[in-house]
Amino acid sequence: MKPEMRHAIMEKAVKALQAGKYSQALSTIGKINKLKSQQDYKSLELEAYVLFQQQKLERALASYKSLLALCENQQQRSATYKNMAKAEKLLGLFSSAIEHFEQSFSLTGEANNADVAAALGECYLEEDRYHDLGTLAEKMKMWPGQFAPAQALLISSAKRQNQRALILRLIEELLSHSKFVEEWQLEFSIDTLMFIREHQHAEQLLQQAQIDFVNKAWISFYQAELSARNGHSEHVIKLLSDELIDRLDFMRQKAAFKLRAEAYDKQKDYSAAFADFSAMASLNHQRVQGQTRTDKVAEFQKLDLSFIKQLAEANEPQPVFMMGFNRSGTTLLENILDTQPNIVALSETRSIYNLTQSITSQFNKRYPQDLATLTEDELKQLREQYFSYIQSLGLAPLANSLIVDKFPLYTVDLPFILQLFPKAKIIFCLRHPIDTCLSNFQQNSANNQEQAWLNQLGDCFKRYQQVFKLFNRYQAELPLNIHFVRYEDLVEDLEKEASKVFKFLGMSANSHYLEFEKYAQQKIVMSASSNQVVKPIYTDSRYKWLNYQQFLQPHIPKVAEFIERLGYQHDAPE
Repeated sequence: MKPEMRHAIMEKAVKALQAGKYSQALSTIGKINKLKSQQDYKSLELEAYVLFQQQKLERALASYKSLLALCENQQQRSATYKNMAKAEKLLGLFSSAIEHFEQSFSLTGEANNADVAAALGECYLEEDRYHDLGTLAEKMKMWPGQFAPAQALLISSAKRQNQRALILRLIEELLSHSKFVEEWQLEFSIDTLMFIREHQHAEQLLQQAQIDFVNKAWISFYQAELSARNGHSEHVIKLLSDELIDRLDFMRQKAAFKLRAEAYDKQKDYSAAFADFSAMASLNHQRVQGQTRTDKVAEFQKLDLSFIKQLAEANEPQPVFMMGFNRSGTTLLENILDTQPNIVALSETRSIYNLTQSITSQFNKRYPQDLATLTEDELKQLREQYFSYIQSLGLAPLANSLIVDKFPLYTVDLPFILQLFPKAKIIFCLRHPIDTCLSNFQQNSANNQEQAWLNQLGDCFKRYQQVFKLFNRYQAELPLNIHFVRYEDLVEDLEKEASKVFKFLGMSANSHYLEFEKYAQQKIVMSASSNQVVKPIYTDSRYKWLNYQQFLQPHIPKVAEFIERLGYQHDAPE
């Protein structure tokens, strides 16, 4: 390619990019980059940037990796590592993102990269690396203009670690650090206070926000959330008009649709509620478009499970694992068990996920395809990592303590759990399949690989079908020591059902579990059930699907066999 032609193509691609015509920019620059001999730093960087702007994150990451070989100086290399990390962070590849953010810092110095320090801190947070986050935040505080972002990281870390008093002190420090409080700082503080249920304090800050930041949509959003917490559904609907929701940012739009849907539900306007739940689901679905999803259920379905029966007997302590499909009562049961002094309850931590990552990073094996090839020494290392991780969370189980590790997603990972802990007891939470699918549809789901399968209504039913077909296979082929807890039975007779669980665990219990909500109110519950589990036992969520039957009917056949298999009915119970 002649230099003048290459220059003209580059110029045309840049102009298309500046005009926001990403597809045109990508096809234009492709004329250069398809010829390896014509690639240089600028042409490949432009391609990677356009892909990133289009949210084609896997392709952007691949282009940035190729770009490393074309970097001519430390500044370019640092920028490339930084951009790789940004893409990895959005893809949920936090460990890799940390590595590349740190490499970027090492090349140009941390203070020169203050703009991405908060992003690195967020990755530390996702990996539960609280000590590293604290060290970074203290450094950031010394950099010009970085006190508030550093303090926000420390507040988020304290929230994850259930440190309510520390959160309140850090928020006070954040808001009193300078004479002028920026809008995001007040907004972040209110959001945190709402999350930890410090409603009175949040309301005081909202009153301040109304004076300092007039006519901001986010203020009305939090007023609506406070109204919802206080049971004023009519006021929620009045505050969250379509016009106001349009003015919110993307993440709060999703949350606002959910708030208004729940308010309509309380007023028994189920058509309006379903419309808003659908609007929220559509936004969640939109967010994951273009992302490559790994279907772990399909991979486990193809796995030969015969290696499980050949495992050696276990000598190590055996945790209890609690699982089920999302929204089946696992958080409720976890908080009931957590009232007991000799139970250490892990609530949706990275304990097992970290080990699956280690299989790839340490042993260069695929998860789950290569589980059968794990050696006894490798399994021993993974068990040690499991207990080390628990200790890193500040939990040091006593000799007579019982670890109850709860995560609904563990259902799929059961073969690996049994490979690590062959004698582990399994608590499996059940709920009417249609209620379960509906409840998943009604959640403002997190941006992770598994939740991406649960955004649209039909997807929820399809995923339930896939997971329970896999679980049926596990029941037939794996030596499970399992106890089932039906949500409907638990809320109908807490004492009876909880006693069965304690008997299964081989332990006696004090009566504190009968007032589990008082204990939950003292904690910061991170799951989607955080606002429900702080209430006394209630039965309102049983058979809610009957209110939405007209919308659910086309999808029910997908779960019909499980309704019967699990002993539920296709219509209202008598």
